[in-house]
This record gives sequence, structure tokens and C-alpha cells, in this order.
Amino acid sequence: MSVLNDMIMVARDRTYSELKVQLEGKKVVIWTCNTCARLCNGIGGDEAALNLRTALEHDGIEVFGILSTSAACLKSKVRKAEDRSVLNKGDILLSLTCDMGSLCAEEIFQMKAINPLISIGYGYVEEDRSLTVIAEGEQRDLRKEAESRGFYLDPFIEPTRPVDS
Repeated sequence: MSVLNDMIMVARDRTYSELKVQLEGKKVVIWTCNTCARLCNGIGGDEAALNLRTALEHDGIEVFGILSTSAACLKSKVRKAEDRSVLNKGDILLSLTCDMGSLCAEEIFQMKAINPLISIGYGYVEEDRSLTVIAEGEQRDLRKEAESRGFYLDPFIEPTRPVDS
């Protein structure tokens, strides 16, 4: 087994439409991780955050900025990403991170977070870029595992895909 990265595997637990309803009337700051969440088929990371921001703004949701880091679970990295000029404009943090990345940001940024991603378990990225999660003590394909649990293993908004309504 060749391992490139040991990481937390995440998936989306809701559709874009469900997320949009949760954010209506809120002033949003997007928080994302450019390691685990990005490597899980681009669910998180700067590109996913930018595409999601564009879609949300198109649908009338106020998004005041995107904050990101290379590791949302490391408090020192979260502190370096803190930008009060952005955070002070928002009232909710939309976290595209694992559970720990969301909790770290809530504590350091002193802002409540909505996290539409769910941590499925530990896993790794193979050299061929396939994703494996350790679930119930077994190695499993992340996409199959996510789908079997009713989750989605893709970004909320892809540049070439229309927004689901």
C-alpha cells in the first residue's frame, strides 16, 4: 500500500439547496482547509470556497470573505489565517473543513460555525489519487462509503455544473 497522505476523510451531508436555506438572512464568512477537505474530491479548499461564494452571492446570500489555511486542525495555522477585517463583517462561519477544523475556528475566531461536511474517518490518498477510508476497521473506497451513508463526495458547486435548486 503506497500512501501519499494520512488524513481525515470528509463528505457533504446536505445539498446546495439545503445549505442555502440555512444561510438565508445571515452574513457569511467561508472557512476552508486546503489539505484534507480539498483532497477529498475538492469538497473544500480555495477553489471550492470561491465557487460556493459565487453561487451563494448569485442566490442573494451575503458572503464577506473566504479564509483558508493548509491545516484547519492546527490552532497555530488557524490563528495565522484569522482576519478580523473579514470576520467582523460576518455573523456565521461556513466551514468547509473536518469537524476539528470547524471547532478550532469557532474557538479562535469566536464565531458560530455551520459545517455541512461530515468526517467519515481516517484515510489516505493513493499515488493514483484514489481515496481510501478506514471504516469499521476495514479499508473502503471513500466514494462508496460516503454514498452508502447518504453523503456526497463532490463540491457543492463545480465550475461546469449548474447549481441544484
